Amino acid sequence: MTLRATLFDGRGHDREVELTKATIKGLTSDRLLWVDVDEVDEEALEKVEKALGLPHAAVAGVLRRDMRAELERFPELIRLRVMAAQPVTDEEPTPASRGGRIGAAPVRRNGGKGRNGRNGNGARAGALETAAIDILAAPNLVVTVHHGSIVAFDAFVETIHGDTRLGLLDAASFMAALVDSVLAVYLTLIEEIERRIDVLDELALRSGDAEFFLGEVVLLRRRVAAVRRALAPLRVALAPLTRPDLEIPELGKPWPGLVERLERTIDTVENARELLIGSFDVFMARNADRTNDIMKTLTILNAVLLPAVVVAGVMGMNFALEFFKNTTNFWLVIGAMLGLAAAIIGFSRWRGWI
Repeated sequence: MTLRATLFDGRGHDREVELTKATIKGLTSDRLLWVDVDEVDEEALEKVEKALGLPHAAVAGVLRRDMRAELERFPELIRLRVMAAQPVTDEEPTPASRGGRIGAAPVRRNGGKGRNGRNGNGARAGALETAAIDILAAPNLVVTVHHGSIVAFDAFVETIHGDTRLGLLDAASFMAALVDSVLAVYLTLIEEIERRIDVLDELALRSGDAEFFLGEVVLLRRRVAAVRRALAPLRVALAPLTRPDLEIPELGKPWPGLVERLERTIDTVENARELLIGSFDVFMARNADRTNDIMKTLTILNAVLLPAVVVAGVMGMNFALEFFKNTTNFWLVIGAMLGLAAAIIGFSRWRGWI
């Protein structure tokens, strides 16, 4: 287990500190402590519970690894669980992926590299995973517990350069900032999905690999659905934060735009789903257009050959006519067949059928 305690001092220097009683006692309105635990272990969390004086019921809720967003209120503490989605960066399932991997690039049957896959031998490229994050907010203290690395938190830390004024934030506002960083990763994932949909639009307009196209559509459809399933429960978890009965003066009030930010993120997911449906419609329309071209070609071919078949059938009738005694009439019949075919082709071109 890795435990990282960062003290944001609004009047001094931000720094990593040891989790000691002196550190806890030194927390004031201009000092905020963020404790990040990257493993859900009962023994380790008991140590954190004793060191920080957290309610046992809140820690028990962290150990209850239900893969769903939820909110619990305790005296002077709020426990919020959110689901984070992030790209898979390794071949083996990570501890963070308790919720399962969300999609992978389709595999080409020829064994070569796919457009978005690593190779054609089963390596899963472009997959996503979901991770449960528990955020405990107490006066001047925020504790985050999760399995493995969280891309959103890594990006949040990278944006912090030197001393900041984060220590002046209350715990609820800092919690909202962490949740917003999780939503930002969702937006990045959706942006990548939209870029792949743009590629599908170009592929749909060409006579490309239909099997690959449909495989990509199914992959992206599952991914969009999984992202939406992870995001939608956050409505139930975040909405109570705006209620007066859940307000804890010692924690402060979360960023008021957090729920609106969530709704915009969900709208972005819905928009990506509509774009994907539009790409499939383009593909079906292009296929229908190609089918019409084939049927038109076959119809014109039948129309061109039909007069020749009729003439050949008439000339093959067993009648003793003088016409059949003259061998040069054979070429006359052939010329008539070719003339009728040329006339039909010329008429079709004049009408714009071909």
